[in-house]
Amino acid sequence: MKITEAAADKVKEIMEQNGGGFAGILISFEGGYKLDLVRDEDADQYVRVENPLLGVFASPEHVDRAEKAQIEFVTEGPTSGFKVTREMTEGDTSLLDQIQEIIDTEINPAVASHGGYISLLDVEEKRVFVQMGGGCAGCGMADVTLKSGVEARLQQLDPEIQVVDTTDHAAGTNPYYAPTGK
Repeated sequence: MKITEAAADKVKEIMEQNGGGFAGILISFEGGYKLDLVRDEDADQYVRVENPLLGVFASPEHVDRAEKAQIEFVTEGPTSGFKVTREMTEGDTSLLDQIQEIIDTEINPAVASHGGYISLLDVEEKRVFVQMGGGCAGCGMADVTLKSGVEARLQQLDPEIQVVDTTDHAAGTNPYYAPTGK
């Protein structure tokens, strides 16, 4: 489990702003990684994940995913937030690694022309969890990009792959194509 110093510092700042009394963060996975704060009195309900910078906890069913998590605090233009992805290990030639390679070398260069990017969060069996950012977040064409572009390309690896978008598109601040009103 890796967490950058900037992310650890930001978590500590948030814990202080909320009155203290927190043991650290809780990492869970529900269609993508999720972070929450863990109060001191609730920490014994979870499994502690080894990390030198911060208290990190997970429920027993999410320990494996938490141990592979990589947490960063990123700033993109006027917005900032936590980015949680699966840590890649050297020598791993899993489906996840193949997908990451395609996203890095083919997909992200294409969506970068629209000021966007796609982050691979995790792969669970044949479900690929991604998050869109930049011009892709809130874009009216995001679903087309995912289904006709990303998913179609990844299905060349395995026709059963399904892409799951975990993006909060309502929070997109600079979409390449503004969504149409309903």
